[in-house]
Amino acid sequence: MSSHHDEKSFDNDDSDVKSGSDNAQAPVAIAEVYNPALKAAIVKSDLKGFSRRSFMLYFVVMIGFLNAVSSGFDGSLMSGINAMPQYLHYFDYISVGKSTGIVFMIYVSGNCAGALIAGPATEVYGRRGGMFLGGLFILVGSAVSVSAHSRGAFLAGRFILGFGIAISTTAAPTWVTEIAPPQWRGRLGAMYNSCFFIGSIPATGSMVGTELLNSTWAWRLPLILQIGPPIIVMTCVWFCPESPRWLISRGRTEEARQILIDYHSNDGQTNAVIELEMAEFQEQIAVKREAPFWDYSALFSSPNRRWRMLCLALMCVNGQLAGNGLITYFLTVMMKNAGVTSSHTQLVYNFANSILSAFGAFSGAALTDRIGRRRRLWIGSFVLACLLATVAALSSKYGEAGNTDVQGANASIAFIFLFGIVYAFTYTPLQALYCAEVMSQDMRAKGMAVHILISNIAGFINTFANSVGLGNLGWRYYFVFVAWDVVASALWYFLGVETHGRTLEELDVIFDAPWPARASTQKVAVKLNANGSVDVLEEKLRA
Repeated sequence: MSSHHDEKSFDNDDSDVKSGSDNAQAPVAIAEVYNPALKAAIVKSDLKGFSRRSFMLYFVVMIGFLNAVSSGFDGSLMSGINAMPQYLHYFDYISVGKSTGIVFMIYVSGNCAGALIAGPATEVYGRRGGMFLGGLFILVGSAVSVSAHSRGAFLAGRFILGFGIAISTTAAPTWVTEIAPPQWRGRLGAMYNSCFFIGSIPATGSMVGTELLNSTWAWRLPLILQIGPPIIVMTCVWFCPESPRWLISRGRTEEARQILIDYHSNDGQTNAVIELEMAEFQEQIAVKREAPFWDYSALFSSPNRRWRMLCLALMCVNGQLAGNGLITYFLTVMMKNAGVTSSHTQLVYNFANSILSAFGAFSGAALTDRIGRRRRLWIGSFVLACLLATVAALSSKYGEAGNTDVQGANASIAFIFLFGIVYAFTYTPLQALYCAEVMSQDMRAKGMAVHILISNIAGFINTFANSVGLGNLGWRYYFVFVAWDVVASALWYFLGVETHGRTLEELDVIFDAPWPARASTQKVAVKLNANGSVDVLEEKLRA
């Protein structure tokens, strides 16, 4: 986590560094950076990753991460529970088809309903208030689902759960992105959504054991696990600092400055990064004048804002239609298509996939400030298309009933796992981070609520439509997502805006450009002097 720099190597997040020197006494480095002012401030401040204040920051953002853990529980739980005979027999469901699609869709409906109030709640009550409110609904929804004795009660619990998840996953990534130091924003923000798998792994692991129970506790016990993260969030969130940007929008400038000093410094004193942040906050963030909670027109009121919303929509739609829904909700069905017929073995593979995908997600998060966003997205989308096409081809040959080629079936399973790893590396770390980054301060809360809404509208395909499509077409349905991944790769290449290497406020200049996607790839050549100063050598280098 350290951002250490010395006079000979300034290999930081957004720079391509080349060694050089003016003379023997004054070694320098030549770097290509997106923001020379931020680069100079980072070098002078030298925020240390292992200081006491940095560990305080890590603890604080982990409270935010727990909101992603709650989300991770649900997706993985329902994929496994949907394979349990105890659950299917109790509610008279089958693993694919319209009735199962409704179970998954009602959660999406709750998400969409929650998104309508998530933005205003996060603006009015602050980011901490949004996390608390979301946690409250998650607790209620979990309790109703666990105790359900009828289809209606189970569906009601899933609706309430989805409602709460929408609020908490609007407030939490907004808060983490806004409270993180600019030089660590990518890593910390990417870690947020990667913590989906901190919920996914125990959820899938618990079902491997409970599936052996010959009662409804086989699926009720795993559902109980969902209450842990929201209880911790609701208990701890009021001891955490509020977003400094939100405080400044309320005119509470000195409180915001103190939070930056507490968490963006090594010694409790101001530094160059803090001064740069405060200057940009006060220049870009107006004291909030409340708009009606239903008024979202400000999100589309200028070309700058419309392009921001385009980038957000790209992440929401492409991230949902990459084929991940097949794995998140229907991995056990995919395993059956690949020739795995034992329900217990399907659950074991579901657990293994969670572990492998977690590896992909956290690897991607750790590299977020090295490889950026745009390049990863367009290349990753194309790779996903190739992998899913391979899964379809192998499943068609080795997944039929009576197949005796064990190696062929194992190859199908291996490519399913590989697809999950690559998806987790490409999209999981960026889904919340990128959407929060492309929003300006006054757009961010409502914009993140729209992110939840669009994601769930696109996610309809991952729930109801996937259930019907897999039931009718089997492995042939995979090609719908193969085609979309190819389209997504092109969309990211031509329309995706690179966000790393700049402060959130500086991105305003990029979105004011005639073609922001192209403007965002341009770097500046600078000379990094031994005394910490930065001299601009050449502007507008293409990344």
